[in-house]
Amino acid sequence: MSSLHIKILVLLLVCVVGKAQAGSVDDAFKALNQFNYFEAKRLFEKSLKSNQSAANYGLAVIYYRKDNPFHQLDSALNCIMRSEKSYSLMKDKQKESLKKYNFDYLAIANLRQEISTGLFHRVLQTPSEEAYDDFQKTNDWAKERFKAIYSRDSIAYVKAKIANTSAAFDLFLKKYPQSDFQKEAQSNFYRLQYTENTEGKTVAAFLSFEKQYPSNPYIADAQDQIYHLSTTQNRVQDYQSFIRTYPKNRNVESAWRKLYQLYMADYSLERLDKFQKEYPDYPYVSELKKDKELGMQQIIPFKKNGLFGWMDLNGKPVIPAQYSTVGFFKEGLAWAEKSGKYGFVNKANEIIIPFKYTSCNDFDKGRAIVELDSVFGIIDRSGAYIVEPQYKDIGQFSEGLIYAMKDSLYGYFDGLGFPRIPEQYEEAFSFSNGMAKVTFKGLEGYIDAYGSFKVKPLHESINLFGDSLIVIEGDESSKLSTFQGDEINTIAIEDLGMLVSDRALVVSDDHIGYLNKKGLAVIPATFDYFTNAKTEGEFVGAYAKVSKANKFGIIDKNGKQVIPLIYSKLGNVSSLISFEKAGKWGFIDMQNKVIIPASYEYAESFKSGLGVVQLLTLRGAINEKGEIIIPIEHTTIKALDDSHFIVSLGAFYGIYTNKGKLVVPLEYSSIRKVQDDFYILTRGTELHYFFVPENKLIIPVKG
Repeated sequence: MSSLHIKILVLLLVCVVGKAQAGSVDDAFKALNQFNYFEAKRLFEKSLKSNQSAANYGLAVIYYRKDNPFHQLDSALNCIMRSEKSYSLMKDKQKESLKKYNFDYLAIANLRQEISTGLFHRVLQTPSEEAYDDFQKTNDWAKERFKAIYSRDSIAYVKAKIANTSAAFDLFLKKYPQSDFQKEAQSNFYRLQYTENTEGKTVAAFLSFEKQYPSNPYIADAQDQIYHLSTTQNRVQDYQSFIRTYPKNRNVESAWRKLYQLYMADYSLERLDKFQKEYPDYPYVSELKKDKELGMQQIIPFKKNGLFGWMDLNGKPVIPAQYSTVGFFKEGLAWAEKSGKYGFVNKANEIIIPFKYTSCNDFDKGRAIVELDSVFGIIDRSGAYIVEPQYKDIGQFSEGLIYAMKDSLYGYFDGLGFPRIPEQYEEAFSFSNGMAKVTFKGLEGYIDAYGSFKVKPLHESINLFGDSLIVIEGDESSKLSTFQGDEINTIAIEDLGMLVSDRALVVSDDHIGYLNKKGLAVIPATFDYFTNAKTEGEFVGAYAKVSKANKFGIIDKNGKQVIPLIYSKLGNVSSLISFEKAGKWGFIDMQNKVIIPASYEYAESFKSGLGVVQLLTLRGAINEKGEIIIPIEHTTIKALDDSHFIVSLGAFYGIYTNKGKLVVPLEYSSIRKVQDDFYILTRGTELHYFFVPENKLIIPVKG
């Protein structure tokens, strides 16, 4: 046979084979369209070498469909992947010839998605982190991929939360750095890394944390704790040592200012000079100079023609009346209102902080709360924001923390504006003894300064009882339990008073007894309930007033009668106690000895060194010898403080000392305390003052 004949024969064979191969794929699609899956599968498998993309597509259809015994989604996925990968290798003629069977790249892509959807539904039957992760890795085109990633991350995040360790959150972050939970996981990681490494809460622990984890945002809190622990005794030498030892701590500025505040408690020029000599490196020299000029000047608000200014203690104006309202000077500054806006001035009437706020508070430890456009913030004495105005509600600083509500929930931050506890509570209260009450998801609990629950939120209404128990308040009765929720086995509680001198008045079965701080009934509930029992029946020192059969007496902390229950009426516990006998009142001491015979229409137990008495309809006060100190010629008389009494005659009030000196005449319509050393007195439209340390009445100089 010649070479020409051989070439012709080969060409004929190729054509025959090509037609046979094309025919196999065509026949396979025809069988598939007739739902002859066995034949279609055989023919597609036979065509894998000649037309890999079309054959794999056909096999993927068979494996995907559920109406045949070959249904297997994993095989369908493998086939459609091979079909998609080899489609570009097909010749255009092949692609065109197979379009009549609706086979093209779009068909491959659509089937691939349908297979992925089926696989995703299968994952949903037995969901797991691993299953979701495997799906998203092998189906990166699937529309369900992002849902799978989110579900995977959600399961993994819950695992980390259950483990509640920094290692668990660190593993989560490393595995899924782009997760939607990344921010929250990072926050938990930092928090737990902080708490785990500072569990001992010692200066050494916080210093080690600061050195070991410089990028952790709780570094700021660690520095605060170092500051707090180093200055717990609040002494000048503590702040001095802190400044020298930790010069890079963020609280150094606060330490300098606190040191200065403590050192300058008497605020005299001599003291200021001594401070400058002792602390030549004090960084705020200009402030010292200003304090030198104004420090000794004491001025108080006065009113003239409807406006306010400040005057000295002789009533002479120092800053003319020009403001709508003003406050007292605190830490060298006072707030004032002008044209409806608030700002701060110094004693030279210089505007230190502009008039731009809706309201403001006095300065306290170098900080003041201000309101701007219905939101609250905090400024320092320079007017700089410690916290930008952004909160709908804000509290007062307590133990270095303050609560605030930005949107609808409360959180806590420190005095430098650093968020300490995230916003997550419906209600929040100030810290006291290291704890604060909060409402979380409608239930009350107590948190520590890091936001961890000391008392878990399990009840609608609770209160602290001592330092280790809580009162669970119900509609008709209450219970005591430990912080851990263990109920204290004690008597039935209808009502419970405050814990005073390790004794708390308890009402049980309409009777009164007393519990100690452990919740134990140390004085049985055998005494009668009487009017105002919750206040008048509380312990005063080691003694409490009690009643039985309409008779009153006094018991000690063990329930022993110190004054027998023989009095129809008895005043409050005091050095001399008022009592009634045969319709008249007198005074006994704690030994039940009559010191002042019953001869008055009414009497009140001694307070501020005097006992209030009444003859006929008028009242006055006597000393322990029965001598009249404040004339018995007043409508009312009441102790104001340790050495002063307010008296009235009709609608007018005045003030006596407990030595019997009338220091404020009965000319005023109201008298109220505005500062530790000052009472404000109202007479018509005039405002006068009473300066307690000097028993001095201050009246603005007219003119």
